[in-house]
Amino acid sequence: MIHAALDTSLGSALVVADDDRVLFNERLAGSGRESDRELAPWLKTTLDGLNVRLNEVRRWTVGTGPGSFAGLRYGIALVKGFCAVSGATMRGVPSSLALAHAALSESKGRAQRIGVLHDARCGQLILLRFERQSDATLRLMGEAIVLAPEELPDEAHRCDHYASALATLPELPEAVATRLLSCTGIDAYPLLNASERLWPWPQTPQELMASCEPLYVRPPVFVKPQPVRHPQI
Repeated sequence: MIHAALDTSLGSALVVADDDRVLFNERLAGSGRESDRELAPWLKTTLDGLNVRLNEVRRWTVGTGPGSFAGLRYGIALVKGFCAVSGATMRGVPSSLALAHAALSESKGRAQRIGVLHDARCGQLILLRFERQSDATLRLMGEAIVLAPEELPDEAHRCDHYASALATLPELPEAVATRLLSCTGIDAYPLLNASERLWPWPQTPQELMASCEPLYVRPPVFVKPQPVRHPQI
């Protein structure tokens, strides 16, 4: 069975497999404004090069972020369109799971709790925490939260290892910075193989909608609010 995973949270990453045999695993070069426009032609060219027809892909996994709001919406909507035409099944898996697996690998499997960091603007961070299970799968611990960097070492948020795919983050406490893995992007392969026990395949339209809702967390304002100026009377 042909199955694929697409992530558009930080640029575009695609993996295509035939059962356990990986046919393709690469990222679309660039992550700027043109990436959305180039995504559909890139997918078509890739599948054509693999001699795979779109309707032969029977399962799609999409990354749900956090990440680019426009990128996530476009990628998820595109795959929903594919599935509507082909009758394939799809599910959503947090993009951060891929980064958490990279950090787990760097720790040689010793990390119990892994934090994935994203820029939340205004000097803040988005934190998702994952916990390693006995079978080496990673379970998402709660929802994404927005924190100031100095809050990361608090016991309620502390992790054994961290990962981020962003070149620039707010200045981090030393206890976090020394345990941070900086990735060059998202590898969609861990999303493809995400545990079905933790991220099951939706069975109803309502489950599908909930599964593919982007994990997009950001404060309501992007700049610090200015004091109200009262007019002089």
